[in-house]
Amino acid sequence: MIFLPIVDRELREAARRHGTYTVRLVVALVAIVIGFFFFLANLRTPPQLLAHRIFEGLSVLALLYCFASGRRSTADCLSGEKREGTLGLLFLTELKGYDVVLGKLAATSLNAFFGLVAMFPVLAVPLMMGGITNGEFWRMVLVLVNTFLFSLAVGIFASVLSWDGRRAMGANFLWLLLLGAALPACAGAIAYFSPSHRFVPELLFCCPVYSFYLSFDTHYVWGKANFWW
Repeated sequence: MIFLPIVDRELREAARRHGTYTVRLVVALVAIVIGFFFFLANLRTPPQLLAHRIFEGLSVLALLYCFASGRRSTADCLSGEKREGTLGLLFLTELKGYDVVLGKLAATSLNAFFGLVAMFPVLAVPLMMGGITNGEFWRMVLVLVNTFLFSLAVGIFASVLSWDGRRAMGANFLWLLLLGAALPACAGAIAYFSPSHRFVPELLFCCPVYSFYLSFDTHYVWGKANFWW
């Protein structure tokens, strides 16, 4: 018996689709064009600073891509099945719950994930220019993959709880705000209003932007433990 049969089927089907390869090519080309634009905009800066600015700009855009594509991919994947009445038919077979969830996850997010992977060679160009370190590059890759999975998880969780596609998208956005913005805002409020101005970094552990911030060497030095948490 094949382990995760739906995932296996979706991977085989995706390998036969032209869109699977087109998305990777388009995303990589867009990243190259944007990187070249950053290069032209900072021609007068020193080479190392230029490389670091290109890396920062591309990383920010990649982070936004992870947030947007992850949510859009999974927001209506299971709620749509429930509306159409086809979700129950899947459980008439020997499939388990994790088979269905992981299968839908693979079916909806595969192209977006390939697009993210296509950005990594472009992100490595500043590394070859000497503007960033190996640690910065690999930490950024880890943060981007983790953010993408975080966005997928938020989307599929909202989809499980909803029947309507619009409500699923709304719940998706609210959960993302709660985990990614509300708790960090509480940490900022505590630091601002408390007499000792105590900062509570634990409230930022669920925010991908915080790990993105700590992935750079200048911030990672004093926040190693917080980054890995």
